[in-house]
Amino acid sequence: MQEKKTILVVEDELLLLQNIVSILEFNGFNTLKASNAMDAISLAKNNIPHLILSDVMMEKVDGFELLRMIKDNESTKNIPFIFLSALADIADKNKGISAGANDYLTKPFSGKELIKTINQYLVND
Repeated sequence: MQEKKTILVVEDELLLLQNIVSILEFNGFNTLKASNAMDAISLAKNNIPHLILSDVMMEKVDGFELLRMIKDNESTKNIPFIFLSALADIADKNKGISAGANDYLTKPFSGKELIKTINQYLVND
């Protein structure tokens, strides 16, 4: 049987965080939860998830800075990173991809869309 993939979810809106985690767990993923970028960095370094989903607009440290910290760290730099954001403008999406994110999903998104996007970046071992 193949190993369950672990996804780190970084979202400062707790209800949305729980909804995303529920969707992921229902679809067979293990989850790690962080409500801010600093907790996310610590979790990512200590647990090395298979993928990171992150909000863009967060208090203190935003998703772009989180992405930079993830990519600057030797142990986490190769983890696929997907932004989840209410910023739906094409310029916002381009900024996210240019910053090094693998993908950029705009809120609101469906559970089906989320899982489809995630599965594009997970390699089956």
